[in-house]
Amino acid sequence: MAKPMISELKMIILIGQHLNIVNLIGAVTENIQNNELMIVLEYCRYGSVLEFIRKKKSNFVDSMDPQHDSRQTENLEQSNGGLRTTFQTIDFICWAKQVADGMNYLASKNVIHGDLAARNVLLCEDNVVKISDFGLARSFNYKNMYKKKGKDRVPYKWLALESISDQIFSVASDVWAYGVFLWELFSLGTVPYPGIPLDEHFYHLLHGGYRMEQPRYANRPIYDVMLLCWNENPNLRPTFDKLARVFNAMLPKELQDLRLISVKLE
Repeated sequence: MAKPMISELKMIILIGQHLNIVNLIGAVTENIQNNELMIVLEYCRYGSVLEFIRKKKSNFVDSMDPQHDSRQTENLEQSNGGLRTTFQTIDFICWAKQVADGMNYLASKNVIHGDLAARNVLLCEDNVVKISDFGLARSFNYKNMYKKKGKDRVPYKWLALESISDQIFSVASDVWAYGVFLWELFSLGTVPYPGIPLDEHFYHLLHGGYRMEQPRYANRPIYDVMLLCWNENPNLRPTFDKLARVFNAMLPKELQDLRLISVKLE
């Protein structure tokens, strides 16, 4: 049991510190010969983004809706001792920008995450999000990719075409997964590819050009970003640096290059 954790610990140490990465606090290795290892990571109070948006779905305000009343997003009252709160589309844009920043940092460290999804992005105080779960992460070689060996379970619905067909993983395949992550956000946590079975036809469906439809709460420019991430040619997908700049530009000017401090998320 400790072996996968040892690999993950080594990867976390290699990665180092970044605002949008879950950072290592310490590890207890004194009983590692007895297959015991404890890893201490920083605490992210609100859990995964996926869990948060599903649990708080009724509090979501679509700020892209022309009928949107900005007064809906204010903290109005206390109820049962806790703050009544909302979250809105601008939060998704802020989270998307932060995750792109974190993934760009990983790429600069020659690391492929391999399992980017809303379930592995954690929400902290001050609306900061952090990428977690490096169990499938790998450092890549001079070819900027690695070819997976073995039979480890993989997040099939988040895999790029080349990862499904040839077991090839790269920063570009992480970009594909980032597009699926965006789709999860703007669909309020819907499972990707709803109604489509994961069978032998799934790859052929994607290879034939099928892509998920525009999610309900994404506008056309955001959906176009998703489609760019899902380009069949890995070389034509945007970089994480580019993605961070795109979403930064979508934020209000007073929030650009800053993390969004939103309402309390009790």
